[in-house]
Amino acid sequence: YMKETGFTNNAAPVAEGARKPESTLTLAQSIAPVVKIAHFMKASTEILDDFPALQSYIDERLTYGLRLIEENQLLKGSGVGNNLNGLYTQASAYVAPIAITGATHIDTLRLALLQAELAEYPSDGLVLHPSNWAGIELLKDTTGQYIIGNPQGTLSPSLWGRPVVTTQAMSVGTFLAGAFRMGAQIFDRLLASVAIATENEDDFVNNLITILIEERLA
Repeated sequence: YMKETGFTNNAAPVAEGARKPESTLTLAQSIAPVVKIAHFMKASTEILDDFPALQSYIDERLTYGLRLIEENQLLKGSGVGNNLNGLYTQASAYVAPIAITGATHIDTLRLALLQAELAEYPSDGLVLHPSNWAGIELLKDTTGQYIIGNPQGTLSPSLWGRPVVTTQAMSVGTFLAGAFRMGAQIFDRLLASVAIATENEDDFVNNLITILIEERLA
């Protein structure tokens, strides 16, 4: 795939009949390995015959487990061996663009948004560990009123006008602010699919089935 390595923006007002300015976009060919994420489990044919709904439950749990690892890879993959190169792994380190005395966690997140914006990549989201977001939502003022959190609120989590996504793929005390729509893309080579086999290993003679789910992406 092609990866942007530089952008010179020469857009400008142009007088009638005048030559338009030329901007340049520098692209470099880059290679990202297509990674397979998969796992399986075994179940007896008897229990699936007796409890038909169990099949869909097993499929759901296997899919959930797959998505957890996918999320971890997309964020924290090392890029080494059979691992994706995660967004957090590639992200620039946080450096406060302006000095703020006694900066709180909320201040730090705002400064991270500013850092990204000054780099011409205005953020469209924040990613936090659930514990850190809970700590922010539970902040109260001197009267005991919640500053951000609303126990009866139904709106999606947001901070500084950006949506907040919580995931345990992020370590406690870390965060990610990024222009995800502009700077990241997932290439799905094989969407998550479930396959069932009765002739794996000695499944047939033991009345077992193997349920496998896998996907391939870069």
